[in-house]
Amino acid sequence: MKDSVTKDVFCTTLALVSVCWLLTIPLWAQQRPRVITSNVLRQASPAQAVHSSGQTPGGPAVPAEDVSPLSAPLSLPELVTARLLSFSRSVHPHGIYVEALDGTPILSVNENTLYNPASVTKIMTSIAALEALGVDYRYPTRISYTGAIDWTTGTLMGDLVISGSNDPSFATESLFLIGEKLRHIGLRSVQGNIRLGQGVMLNMRSQPAVVGQEILTTLDRSRWTPRTEAVWNAVRAVTVFSQMPVYQGISITPGNVIVDDHTTPRYPLLEYRSSPLLKILKSINAYSHNEMTHVVGAQVGGVAGVRRYLIEKVGIQPQEVFLQTTSGLGHNAITPRATVKLIRYAVNWLAKQNISLGELLPIAGIDNGTLQRRFTNPDLLGAVIAKTGTLSSTSALAGVVYTRKRGLLLFAILERGAPHSLRPLQEEIISIVASDSGGAMPLALGSEMSPSLCEDALVNEVVTARTTAAVR
Repeated sequence: MKDSVTKDVFCTTLALVSVCWLLTIPLWAQQRPRVITSNVLRQASPAQAVHSSGQTPGGPAVPAEDVSPLSAPLSLPELVTARLLSFSRSVHPHGIYVEALDGTPILSVNENTLYNPASVTKIMTSIAALEALGVDYRYPTRISYTGAIDWTTGTLMGDLVISGSNDPSFATESLFLIGEKLRHIGLRSVQGNIRLGQGVMLNMRSQPAVVGQEILTTLDRSRWTPRTEAVWNAVRAVTVFSQMPVYQGISITPGNVIVDDHTTPRYPLLEYRSSPLLKILKSINAYSHNEMTHVVGAQVGGVAGVRRYLIEKVGIQPQEVFLQTTSGLGHNAITPRATVKLIRYAVNWLAKQNISLGELLPIAGIDNGTLQRRFTNPDLLGAVIAKTGTLSSTSALAGVVYTRKRGLLLFAILERGAPHSLRPLQEEIISIVASDSGGAMPLALGSEMSPSLCEDALVNEVVTARTTAAVR
């Protein structure tokens, strides 16, 4: 009898627990945020998207037959807004503005609110530098010498002097070109040292001892380190280097590194000129190189100069932009609408030079760098040209997308939050916009970026009084 009572109590308790469990499940489901994908939203009407659980916004559940869904599909703003709300329950962290080439607004979400653009700031610095210096501007690095050269033996009895102009692209491979050119004009050895003049940066380092040692090690083949050998092997596939069967360079003895005192007479020998500025900036934007951007920005007046350019040339209102750096590091701010205005200005200015935006900014899914693995879906591959921006709590994307129905669309997405979760959201938003515009229209089939910024560099002889028997 006792066992029977115990069994009845157990069964009753189990039944009550089961009922409580079943009643609790819907409550847990209500507390968990529902992730609404773009496919779900496109298949649902506005009423279905909001009331899909059978509940009214502020009241109890109602019978499904009492819900009267609208037949019209969601508009683009409604679609994107619903997606943002499903992502973060608020649209405040998201600033979005999309505009057609003719100026027609396509999508606006907090378009006049200030957000940190992060490395999208590099677009500002890039277009300011291009307009100030020119798309074909080349940074000069001059090679001269002190003492005298016996051209019969190819021996310099003096020092090799190198002075520059803060070329952000001057690198070890630049020295390969210089070393081979020195040998080509007849120089074989230097009985002296390396003198460093002003403005010499190498691999984005400016310390004289470090730069001088790297120059010495690279020009003199007998001093090569495993690292030098690795750089040489890495660039052999580049056309300009593949034409060199071997690197011979010159010998330098004793080869001390000294800072040029500018008092000893010197004579010009070579001039190295970097690749055009446009190609340097494409690489900077593709890989989002901060230090290189700072060097370029300094040539146009730094932060003050870039901001003045945005206000006076681009026409952005002073209250719409604040800059702390020219690269995007730190606390910068701009509105999505002003960012699109900048993109429009860049597109138009480049078009006057017969240049496309894809020659300045990376092509998503095609070019190496921060956009290489983004927008790789076949429908969007080659259709998005943009600049990324990433900080610890910021993710940004600004550029253009080519569409079939609306043509070229200019966009800016500036957001607060975790970058790793915001990047897929950005791609989804652009996909939704493209789909609403008849689909994307990829125009770029392959990358034209070179693995070396020195591929288009020039090295010219400037010595004018040299003969086979002359001694200076």
